[in-house]
Amino acid sequence: MPGNLWLSETTHTRLDSIFDYYNQAKNKLSDKDTLGAEIYFNYAFEILSKFTDEDQITLENWTEYDSTFKSMNEEYAFIYLSNNQILEAEEIREDITELEELTFPDSILFGNGVVVDTSGSMPITINNKVRLAIKYFQTTGRVVMTRWLERSGKYEPMIKEILRKKNLPDDLFYLAMIESGFVPRARSYARAVGLWQFISATGRAYGLRHNWWFDERRDVLKSTNAAAEHLSDLHDRFGDWYLAMSGYNCNPSKVARNMRRYKTRDFWKLTRLPRQTRNYVPTFLAANIIAKDPKKFGFYVEPQKPLEMDSIQISESLDLNVIAKLVDTSYACIKELNPAVLRWVTPPGVKDFTLYLPKGKKAKFKEGYAKIPDKQKRSWVRHRIKQGEALSIIAKKYHTSISVLKSTNKLRSNRIRAGKYLLIPVPQNKNHYYTYKTKNYSSSKKKRRSRAIVKNVPGSKKIIHIVKAGETLGGIAEDYKTRASKIRAWNGIRYGRYIYPKQKLAIWVPENMEEIKQKARKKIVKNQGSGSYYTVRRGDTLWDIAKKYGLSIKDLKKMNNMRSSFIKPGKKLKVSEN
Repeated sequence: MPGNLWLSETTHTRLDSIFDYYNQAKNKLSDKDTLGAEIYFNYAFEILSKFTDEDQITLENWTEYDSTFKSMNEEYAFIYLSNNQILEAEEIREDITELEELTFPDSILFGNGVVVDTSGSMPITINNKVRLAIKYFQTTGRVVMTRWLERSGKYEPMIKEILRKKNLPDDLFYLAMIESGFVPRARSYARAVGLWQFISATGRAYGLRHNWWFDERRDVLKSTNAAAEHLSDLHDRFGDWYLAMSGYNCNPSKVARNMRRYKTRDFWKLTRLPRQTRNYVPTFLAANIIAKDPKKFGFYVEPQKPLEMDSIQISESLDLNVIAKLVDTSYACIKELNPAVLRWVTPPGVKDFTLYLPKGKKAKFKEGYAKIPDKQKRSWVRHRIKQGEALSIIAKKYHTSISVLKSTNKLRSNRIRAGKYLLIPVPQNKNHYYTYKTKNYSSSKKKRRSRAIVKNVPGSKKIIHIVKAGETLGGIAEDYKTRASKIRAWNGIRYGRYIYPKQKLAIWVPENMEEIKQKARKKIVKNQGSGSYYTVRRGDTLWDIAKKYGLSIKDLKKMNNMRSSFIKPGKKLKVSEN
């Protein structure tokens, strides 16, 4: 370390531990033990999250520190992405909600107590709940946050411009981050859709149309305008941005009812709101704080380039392949610019549909569009109905729906006659058939429910856990030093499904799990002092102490016959049976 930089002895010790854990993780990777490597990575990130603001500022001037943590981020992301599916934003919020019941935040970050920063476009509160969410994103959720930070660059200019035009705080941009992770095609198990996760009724109330052909909830610009109006209405109703965001997450009437019950306009005092809503605002604040200064929190991210596009209004149905040819680009590019288009063609029968084109291609499109004969704008198949055929059979054959066949052919009922003809819309390029196969919600659920069960994890052994009454996936995951999302993946449990008593869950842990725990425990005890008891210091939490000694909170409470998680400075806790 450069001689002109000064760090405390505690910080030096933590740095040594981080480098050691990083080397251990690399050794595990060389042995193809990705699960063991991830545990060491998590230990390293756990210590990283304990650095104070002063430490972070000092370490930013140390080149080796920067390069080491860039490498850690890249390697951790690589092993995570190669073995796990990125969590949906909805699952991240659930993870943080479960985390609240099991763990407590480190008290070092931003000091103690409550801090409120009013210098920005909206007040930013930092309290223990926000610290916990920040800590989650720095450790367990760091790969997800990295992806969100990367995607944010794509949409930040256009979304913030809309917010400014409507005189709304720029910080509301980060609400889309925790709603969808900046994925326009995101869809929750509750059928909320798009960047801002509108349900059907709320979307329609704010002018977002949708049918089998298109869904404007997935249109980035239109959905952002709708979200801005919705949030503005909620703020007018409640007079406070935290309450407005709570109303965005759950039913606004429920927020109003809680305000009347507790006779308060302070969000933090509304303790009877749904658990996810109580954690919604802290998660937003954590994402906001990290995104404004990612490097400070250990994130080395290159944001994606801003999305640039032109728009034009059309009232005719036009094959996307034709559009791509007109502006000299690919079908995939047009699909990416138009996430609201659900099929291979712009929606028929819809006036003033907004079509997005690559930047600078608007004039070229207009010129080419005027020359296209009507018969070339989209393709049709003339199907002769055979004896015994039903609309459902024909719809399945052409990967469309019964309602589309009926509306296209002006049928009032499902009755059809053999020998007659049906006009069926199809794409001009059949290579894109996969883009419009019928995918309704029930079939999607069926697909998710039948996810394959993991039968082998290299370098790991399987443990069968029998669920006890009152247990949650989050609690079980904490006991086994893993994540609820991994347990779902290992056992083929789709998101939104609950576990039940006596259910058998397969848990994969490193083959040398006990050895890893022992080494970690010895190293931390060496740094913190030896002995079977630990004296609680000011600012300590059970979560801190359990992590220091390689224990779970459950084991620590059991060892000390504790029913509550409350501890006082000076209290001695048993941390080892020896």
